[in-house]
Amino acid sequence: MRQHGFTLIELLVAVITIGIMSMVLAPAFGSFVSAQKLAYTDKHRLNNQLIGVALLKYASNSTTTGRLPAPYSGNGYTKTIYNPSDASGAGVALTQTLTQSGVNPVEIDDDGTTAAKVRVYQLVQGLTQSVPLYYQSGPLVTLTYDFGVIYLTACMKSTANCNPTAASGVPGTSTALSGANYSTWAVAGTDDTAFYVSSLSVQKDMLVTTVQRLDKVRDTLIGYLRAQQVTASGNDTTNWFPNQAGAAAAGSLTGAAPATNNGCRDGWYDLANGGVSVLPAVGLSSSEYGTTAWGGPVQYCRDYDPLGTKVANAAPHFAAIRILANVSSGASPDAAVAGNNVILTF
Repeated sequence: MRQHGFTLIELLVAVITIGIMSMVLAPAFGSFVSAQKLAYTDKHRLNNQLIGVALLKYASNSTTTGRLPAPYSGNGYTKTIYNPSDASGAGVALTQTLTQSGVNPVEIDDDGTTAAKVRVYQLVQGLTQSVPLYYQSGPLVTLTYDFGVIYLTACMKSTANCNPTAASGVPGTSTALSGANYSTWAVAGTDDTAFYVSSLSVQKDMLVTTVQRLDKVRDTLIGYLRAQQVTASGNDTTNWFPNQAGAAAAGSLTGAAPATNNGCRDGWYDLANGGVSVLPAVGLSSSEYGTTAWGGPVQYCRDYDPLGTKVANAAPHFAAIRILANVSSGASPDAAVAGNNVILTF
């Protein structure tokens, strides 16, 4: 019977051929692998950026004080982006904003692969910066903002010794972000490049909106006073600034001592209060112009006399509006300490 198989020469030829092909294809295969790794890295660096932009959009459009959302820990994650199952109003708003970011939802909290390499979002809250009300000049106001970092780790969701790492309390090889190191913090070890996100820009935009509202209120009230004076007799000394009812008579809070009332003899009236008709009397909306962009009340005095040298409603007439200097808190002006407020006179 005849046997079938390969001769030694045929085997040698095959081995040599495979060796030559391996030498030819090895660089191409290595380049392919490198290209795949580079594409993976670039993709998730872009995802970090898109997620960061979405968090800023959430702070601007879905919060009253322009603050970033807190990191989410749960469902096997530590300090990641969000909980897609959060049915609260804030949770739904954040989910919708992230969905519109262009990032595949399965790649937000991790890389979306079966390995589930976790994405980390660290945040420092309550940082402050004092800035002039009019950007380059004017009284100082305090803006409160948050600073965060977003980066992808090589740590798998199911790996307990790095999710989180015991030394840092966060997944991966980087240190924990804090108020002491946020200005110099950088990723370390196997963690990939971070995208930095700060809500200070949102706070400054809100300050711009607030200044526009305050200027509009002042200009409109001055215009109202001038219009009344034009039609009055030459020796008329009436204080034409409107009271809480929108009339020129002394207001319901008249008789206050300026020294203990932030310099005001009449007021301060909360312009957002539905029972105060100051803004409607001059053609402005109380809901739009009665508050700062953070929701803090704008208050108005129709008889401003900080030195206490005049009698009530004596000419020349000055009025004022005030807001709390710590504008980001969205709180009311300090009735006791004038130095805690910004007071604009006219």
